[in-house]
Amino acid sequence: MTPAGSSRQKSCNACVRSKRRCDKHTPACSNCTKKRYPCVYGNRLQMHSSANSADVPLGMESLGDSPSTPGDGFMLEDGASSGAFDINLGLSPNTIFQIDGNFESLLNSTLETAYDQTPEQMELQRQDISIASATTKTLTLQDYARIMPVCEEFTPWQLADPSSNVAYAMNVFKNFHVAFSRDNSTIYMHRSLYVSDTPRCVLQAFSVCVLYTNQTPATRGYVLRVLHEHVTSLVETVSGAALTPRDKLARVHAMIVYQTIRMFDGDIRLGQQAEDDLPLLEAWTNDLGKIRDNLDDLAEMEASEIRSKPPESWERWIFAETIRRTYIISSVLKAFWELLKGRDTPTDMGIWRYAHRWTLSKHLWDATDPIDFFRAWKEKPIWIISSFCLDEFLRTGTRDDVDDFALVFLTMYFGINEMKMFCYETSRRLPT
Repeated sequence: MTPAGSSRQKSCNACVRSKRRCDKHTPACSNCTKKRYPCVYGNRLQMHSSANSADVPLGMESLGDSPSTPGDGFMLEDGASSGAFDINLGLSPNTIFQIDGNFESLLNSTLETAYDQTPEQMELQRQDISIASATTKTLTLQDYARIMPVCEEFTPWQLADPSSNVAYAMNVFKNFHVAFSRDNSTIYMHRSLYVSDTPRCVLQAFSVCVLYTNQTPATRGYVLRVLHEHVTSLVETVSGAALTPRDKLARVHAMIVYQTIRMFDGDIRLGQQAEDDLPLLEAWTNDLGKIRDNLDDLAEMEASEIRSKPPESWERWIFAETIRRTYIISSVLKAFWELLKGRDTPTDMGIWRYAHRWTLSKHLWDATDPIDFFRAWKEKPIWIISSFCLDEFLRTGTRDDVDDFALVFLTMYFGINEMKMFCYETSRRLPT
């Protein structure tokens, strides 16, 4: 008999997601060994309270749903977002917790001998996978082993399952325009980037987002006309022109929101327009790659060394980090669209042959002025993430260190339930 509150799941997470029969072998089942997937058992988390010795299940059903507003953070349903991990369970400070399976064990399970590696090779995989320049370090599919199942196991009906990683990713992209219209920022565009001297194309994109977010059946025709005219204006005014780095970044920001609106609106004509403009967005994104600081120097440093080398200014860091995040988001959007269209992944891996880095730190990204920023640089933890290798963060980080950009890729990396476990285990709070 299954103990009260315990999960009934016995198969590994990968087999459950793909609806395959799991032989339940450890440390990895035959299916995961064959496909070289990380084999994770443990979609379970038990909580023991000093006030109640009975097992209490931890999950959405037991904790309930809290109201939230649409955005681009942690979304479990279409339009649901956390924004800033603000769910407090109100537990007694005297409550004692016993966690069944922490993230260190989850991390270890993905590094077992299912990959046919020696202990030395396994230890290398636990480290940040790119310490050479992004233009010289060549990666393989195994460097993306933990995120590849999202693509390789995709089936169209997963989009109807809110617990699937594909549906989660869809909701993230579908809500970029909502976040921009509400917050004047997104997970990849810093709120202080365009405070003064806002580029015209960004203002036009903002107006489209506001109109589209608040459209009614009566106004939809006008909204789509404004969308079409602004896309046309963007393409005509910034293509082939002599642009500053800031202008190059702004045109990508404008095109991303136009693309996500058209891709996921559901209108076949808008989808085709997005398809037609995809090569243009890719070319503009590649231009960003040429001016991007890929953190080659900091990637080789220990945390103490990073703290001793702060950026020249808060504003320069905002610009550089926004370029890094925008480059990744634009590239992932293209890959996700090709996945939905049923196109095969190119064998040469394209841009994913190289490491792409960004800074994981909610404290830095959410700083509101230079004083807060440089204080956080000296006092708060900082992780340089290379090619979605999040192992070091999972060993030492907490939910309080995670901004919404990091949360998206952590969720894609491990799954919604696993991230709920991580957030609760490190903060006693859950994302909604």
